[in-house]
Amino acid sequence: MSQPSPSALGRSVDRKVGVEIEFGGIGTLETARIIADRMGGTVEHSSPYAAVVRDTSIGDISVELDWSWIQKAGDDGGILDQTKELLAELGRDVVPTEIVAPPLEGDRIDELDRLVRALAASGAKGTRAGLLNGFGMHLNPELWEDDLNAATLRRVLQAYLLMSAGLREAIQVDFTRSLLPFVAAFADDYMRHALRTDYAPDMATLIDDYIAFNPTRNRELDMLPVFAHIDGQRVRGRLHDQKISSRPTFHWRLPNADLESPFWSITHEWERWLSVEELALDERELSQRIDAWARERARPWLERI
Repeated sequence: MSQPSPSALGRSVDRKVGVEIEFGGIGTLETARIIADRMGGTVEHSSPYAAVVRDTSIGDISVELDWSWIQKAGDDGGILDQTKELLAELGRDVVPTEIVAPPLEGDRIDELDRLVRALAASGAKGTRAGLLNGFGMHLNPELWEDDLNAATLRRVLQAYLLMSAGLREAIQVDFTRSLLPFVAAFADDYMRHALRTDYAPDMATLIDDYIAFNPTRNRELDMLPVFAHIDGQRVRGRLHDQKISSRPTFHWRLPNADLESPFWSITHEWERWLSVEELALDERELSQRIDAWARERARPWLERI
């Protein structure tokens, strides 16, 4: 079988990825001002809890306290406003401030890394700063039209399932984050189903299988956004009670946001993701890895421990 071409997968020069970073310690407007100071642009804010920095060096960057009740509750100039302010202050180190950057080329991620270091120097606290945090980062690698087919998405899913345990170990997923539902690992029954050596579903079956085993957004690799982009009616018909955004991207929720560590970077996490896609693109290696996984699972349990 030939690889799809042209493809966004791997290290394509024009490949873009969206980045979402969660942290505590500093509020929305202070964060927005730091972004504008470092990357240019103009701060616009609709409330003390939501802002957009327009026309930075990488485009518009949104900043918000990730607490929908605070953002959506009306302002009455009285007790409701005071309650919202109190909750926002109490929640600063528990409920994250979130930066959502526009999609940018992989070789420009270092611009966000420099911003992260500036935020940390100003008091931003990442994943490991406290027991209750569990803050993280999401990467949204874009997909081109020629990648939106069952074979490509199936291979990336299979590559991820094979590498998931190793990625968790390498990332050292924070204990608090591991207790929260947002980055739940794929269950063994789905892995057995999707890593069958003869698994070659069409798109409808790939989506139906995924939802049957994973009827939730809360997976370390959330495939629902891209599946909703491809067949929104199918996805929302099965998961009508969930808010699912539709976009032609993967949605990788797993990485920590270790802002305080001088050794952590968004670029490094992006490299981890690219290693998944590189396995997906190498059909021979992927097939061999699936065969090896199947043989290992076929061994008696006592021999595997």
